[in-house]
Amino acid sequence: MLEDIREMYDESITIDDVKERIGIPQIDPELGTVTYCEQTFDYTHIFCFEFWDDEFEDLNYFAIDG
Repeated sequence: MLEDIREMYDESITIDDVKERIGIPQIDPELGTVTYCEQTFDYTHIFCFEFWDDEFEDLNYFAIDG
């Protein structure tokens, strides 16, 4: 996820920047998705990914939509 955000916005973005700017997640356990609609990198795009376990250790298909 960090690499995708760096590619789109700025290579110097750190994990702390992401934590500060990503916003509140919307977690849908039935679909196994997490969506961030309130990120402050550009206020336009929606970030989302799928998770395959309850520990959020296996994150897949990160996308920046919008």
